[in-house]
Amino acid sequence: MTPRRVVPVLALLLIALFAGLGSLWIASPGLQYDECLFVLAAYPHNDIPIAYTMHFHRRPVALMIIDYLGALKGWLYIPILRGRPASAALIRLPALLLGAASLYFLYLLARRAFGPPTALAAVALAATDPSYLFTTRLDWGPVAIQHVCLLAGACGVLRWWQKRRLLDLALGFFAMGVGIFDKATFLWLLAALVVAAAIVFPRQFAVALRPRPLAAALAGLLIGSAPFLYYNWKWKGATFHHQAERTGQYGEKLRALQFTLDGMALASWFSRDMEGTPLDPPDRAARIAYEIAPREQAVPTLLAPAAVLSFLLLPALPFLPYGRGMLFTLLFCLLAFLAMLPIQGAGSVHHIALLLPFPQLFVAAGLTGARDAVRRWFKGRWGRRAATALLWLVVLALAAANLRVVAYYYFRILGYGGGTGWSEAIYSLDRALENRQPEKIVLLDWGMSNQLRLLSGDRLPIYEAPEPQGSGYDTHVLEGFLAKPRAVFVRYAAGEPPAFPQIAAAFLEAAAHRGYRMEIMETIRDRRGRPIYDLLAARPVPAASSRPRRPH
Repeated sequence: MTPRRVVPVLALLLIALFAGLGSLWIASPGLQYDECLFVLAAYPHNDIPIAYTMHFHRRPVALMIIDYLGALKGWLYIPILRGRPASAALIRLPALLLGAASLYFLYLLARRAFGPPTALAAVALAATDPSYLFTTRLDWGPVAIQHVCLLAGACGVLRWWQKRRLLDLALGFFAMGVGIFDKATFLWLLAALVVAAAIVFPRQFAVALRPRPLAAALAGLLIGSAPFLYYNWKWKGATFHHQAERTGQYGEKLRALQFTLDGMALASWFSRDMEGTPLDPPDRAARIAYEIAPREQAVPTLLAPAAVLSFLLLPALPFLPYGRGMLFTLLFCLLAFLAMLPIQGAGSVHHIALLLPFPQLFVAAGLTGARDAVRRWFKGRWGRRAATALLWLVVLALAAANLRVVAYYYFRILGYGGGTGWSEAIYSLDRALENRQPEKIVLLDWGMSNQLRLLSGDRLPIYEAPEPQGSGYDTHVLEGFLAKPRAVFVRYAAGEPPAFPQIAAAFLEAAAHRGYRMEIMETIRDRRGRPIYDLLAARPVPAASSRPRRPH
């Protein structure tokens, strides 16, 4: 096999490695509320409030779940969920396939922009990166579709410039329009791409502003983002009203950027603190992960120092193709992050993960550019071979550091279980509720409804207790829940921090004043035996002893 054919084969193997790493122990940690948010579009109801629902043949069709989040992911999962029992694998494997598609587009983009060696190095760094792997696998951002749209769009634009086919340009901007509909945060990425291109490639940008290319780009963008544009036309720019809020928490966002790049941002995000003895590894692969993983604390990846080294090497690299391409990549990441800074709620790990895998591309281009510079200085055959060998040794070292952090994450997940909101006990809760076949299921806190709707195939009669208004709950609302003899009430167990403690406290207090005693029927525990959820029943207190009681 010739070297020209070896590179794409190795790239495909690395993409398969990414999918394989992400599919290990797929049910851990447990499904999380935002990870399953798309269920509101996959199983639309008139009585479940979302941002905008249309009706087609008198059936509800979700268009926007939140004013900045479209229903695209839910639409994609409708055929996946039809006729199949829902599971963590059914939810997470499609997200991993989207991540694999993103890596393939990364390979195409890097090969066209920098050449095959850079493309292979970029895929190796991205496929093993813990932040990219786990934010894609769990996709609670969501980020998986955003990555595909960004990289596919960039590929289309670059292909248009190299081949001058307007269809490529239109398709590239169509993909970016779809990204906007998927989640409005894509506007940060699009704006950063446009400004970076105008600064680094002014001649090409001027050509793109000519009537025919501009018309093709706008047509693709408008078609791809049509549902998003329709919603904002209908509701007078509701998305942008939400995004206009300001904040000053710049220090926290800078730390989140650092932790995302070095792979540490997720260490305690979805897993428990490492207290006590970890659970035994469930299989041989887990034993290997336990052996590789550092036990005391995580060791960061080497991406951040490698990025600094690539930046320092930038003046010494050939301006074409490495210098301008690397400058564009760096400027895109900087501008996209700056767009997050002034926006309230932006700048968390699942937002900064949208920059990936462009930092990996920057590092890969810097390393291969340094190799080419060394080969120009040492024109002998052995010098060129030594430079090439050194390049791949560095890439392997960076990938190995990534894999050690991946093993650390799996050690924490398998050894200590999912953190608050990510507990594997959600599966036991679903089974317990289905076995009881309750008339109503009233959730007394946030963070459970989407997973239960998904796992039950939307069969469970789930209701979320509303937040109390004024002095408490409306009598009609309260009796609608309490008067059902087979109603089950679910709250977080003692020791599990609630998301909105005022809801459960107010509801139980109101039930006591209405003459109901709340009894714990069952406590759902996780794999380590920790109590996670309580199942409660409302029992009327006999009239002779009906006095307001404090709920226990």
